[in-house]
This record gives sequence, structure tokens and C-alpha cells, in this order.
Amino acid sequence: MNKFKSVSSLKGCFQNRIMRISQKRIFGLLILFQLTIGLIAQSRCSFDEHWARQKKTNPRFSSQIDAVESRIQGRIQNLSPFESRSSFQIPVVFHVLWNTTEENLSEEAISTQLAILNQDFSGQNPDLNLIPNRFKSVAAAVGIEFCLASTAPDGTETNGITRTRTFVDSLSIQQVYYSSGEGQDAWDPDQYLNIWIAKLENSLVGFGSYPGQNIPAEDGVVIDYRVFGINDHPRLNLGRTLTHEVGHYLGLFHPWGDGIFNSNCAGDDRVPDTPLQSSTFSGQCPDSQNSLPESCGTADMYMNFMNYTNDLCLHMFTQGQRLRMLASLLEMRPGLLTSQACTGISQPNPAKGLVNIGPNPTRGSLYISSFLQGTSSVQLEVYNVNGQVVFQSAWDSLDRYFSYTLDMASWANGFYYLRLDIAGEELVRKLIKY
Repeated sequence: MNKFKSVSSLKGCFQNRIMRISQKRIFGLLILFQLTIGLIAQSRCSFDEHWARQKKTNPRFSSQIDAVESRIQGRIQNLSPFESRSSFQIPVVFHVLWNTTEENLSEEAISTQLAILNQDFSGQNPDLNLIPNRFKSVAAAVGIEFCLASTAPDGTETNGITRTRTFVDSLSIQQVYYSSGEGQDAWDPDQYLNIWIAKLENSLVGFGSYPGQNIPAEDGVVIDYRVFGINDHPRLNLGRTLTHEVGHYLGLFHPWGDGIFNSNCAGDDRVPDTPLQSSTFSGQCPDSQNSLPESCGTADMYMNFMNYTNDLCLHMFTQGQRLRMLASLLEMRPGLLTSQACTGISQPNPAKGLVNIGPNPTRGSLYISSFLQGTSSVQLEVYNVNGQVVFQSAWDSLDRYFSYTLDMASWANGFYYLRLDIAGEELVRKLIKY
């Protein structure tokens, strides 16, 4: 009997141990499951939530945004033919807020993300050919280039990246903006696009401030480091979150409109060539080989950068979105166009004529053009990386318009610097020949 009790006791101990091991394994699996679900559940951005909160808490918000909208629409209607065809450059500073070494992103990771942003805004993204035939005719190269700032606000040289050590596990969007807490103060938002990178709380992935939405100290883009550039997120892994948030910064809404999503097709993004839709496509990557998903009586543009679709299936901005972003830039953020942050030499004053230079990079022909204010003289010089002049020419008494095609086909591949002087206004642009 005692032997029987001993065996029973051992059996009970063994069973209890198995249960404890099983419970630990189950607990571990649950933690892994929760972490995975947490990543998958992350929203594309918190723009709508911020918008709705400001409408609720700020009685003047709606009238302020209506005034901004009136200015943007007025500028769209009055864009000159040259403005609508021009390309523009925006200086960028990245504020890296880090606690762990994983969060302290490398310069290589930042350069990769910047290249993705430039590809998406120039219509040179490698997946552009995946746009369904239904929407290929409205796909647009926006014509905005983003460059790492080379000059800090105090005039010193910079690599366009600040790094701030934090001592908390995660940050709210509000916390990233201020050095008095765990964040980093913005550089002058009239001269720089400020982009804060941090580990964000509450499964947030990013936020881009709409023109006129935030006070200057909080104007810019915030993004979670886990969806920055090429990463291992299950859905947002190709750098398109930043493309999306910069779209908001330049005046774009989600395709379903300005506010919390509803499925009744009543929302509108104020862009005529983006169809109404009753889905955010969050976490989806539709198979459109046979037919496009439809809602609100039309095919859905799920591959638009302003949707919540997985990065793998985001491919395009539209012509209407392009005009809206250009109008927002020219009307609401004009200081970026005269900023000296990228080159140390200002771009030509938009009031004195805008310059178009492209394609850049180029294999051969580089097209340079500008509308002129009255009769003007133009000087063009190109230097190699050793500072030697490899091309120069000058024109006097030009009336209203300047255009020149620079043949670089026989030039050695590499970097060059173009200097253009129009009636005393200088522009310096780095060129790439390949």
C-alpha cells in the first residue's frame, strides 16, 4: 500500500511538472502570438484620429482647415503650366530617438529609406509596372525630391541626422517633439522637413502633419522605427509608411476622406481622379489579375500610396494628388523652396522664375528650363568632383523663357555639380551620370 502511494505520488509529481512545462510553453506561445498580432494590428497611421480629436477639442479647427483648403484649391486653379511641370527639392532632417541599439538606425538604413521616398515621388519605383491597366493613365511622377540637409540651422555642416538617447521604452507622438522631455526639438519647419524616428506607443506607426494642422514646433512627420525603410514587419516592410505620411504633410487625405473611416461612401479626399471607396484595405494585398475590387460604384484604387494596403501592393500617386501636393508646397510651405539647407546656396526665388532640371540621374541628355521674369541673363556651368569646369555657357537678354539640352552621353559616369545663375539668382544641383 505504501509502495502504491509512492508510485501515485511520483505519478502526481510528474503530471504536475508536465502541466507546468506545458503552461510555460503555452504562455510563451501566447506572448509570441500577442507580439505578432500587435505588429499585424498596427494601423498605417494616426492621421484620422488626430484630425477627429482636433475637430472635437478645438472650436476653430474646422474654420482654420477650411481656410487652408481654400488656399490650396485656389493655388491648384492658378498653377502656371511651368509650375505644374516643375520639380522641387525639400531639405530633410531625420531625428533618431533611441533607447536600444536596434532603435539607433544606421546611416545606411536612413539613406535606403530616403532613396525609396525619392523613387516613389519621382515615379521611378521598380513596382510601377504592377499598376492595373485601369489606373495606369492617371499615375504620376510627383516631381519632388528629398535631400538630406547638409547645413544645420546655425550654419554648421551636418549629415542631416540628429541622434537623441531616450530612457523610456516607447514614446507618444506628442513626446517626440520636445528636447525638454524625451524628444528632439524641430529644426526650423519653414526650412526643413523634420522626420522623427522612434519606438511609438500603442501600436502607432506614424503621423504626418497636414499643412496648417500643427503648431510649428510639431510640424513634420513621425514614424515608428520598426516600419522605417526595409524591415521585417509582416506588412509594412518596404518603406511605404514614410511615403504615406509625407503625402499627408503635403496636403493629401486618405482616399476615404478627412476623418475616421466610414463605409458609406460619403468621405472625399478632394482629389478628382481617386475614386470613392468603402474599404481601407488594411492588412490586404488584393489579387487584381482577374478583376479589381469594387465599391461605391467604381473600381478601388487599393494600390494608391494613401491607402492602408500592405507595402507590397502600393505603387502610385495620381495626377490629381500630384497637383494637390505641388499646390500645398507652393502655397503653404514656400520656405522649403528657398531653403539653403541642402546645398548652402538657395534655390531660385519662385517669384523670379522656377527651374526644371531632369532627368537626374541621367544616361545622356539633361533638360534645363525656366520661365524668366522679364529680360534676363543666364549662366550655366558644370563641375566635376575635382572642381574642374567641364562645361560652361552664357546667354544674354533672354526674354521670358530659357531652355537648354545638355548632352552628357560621352561624359564619364559619376557625380557632377551644376551651377545655374539666372539674373543673379543661383542654383546648385548635384547631377548623377550613369
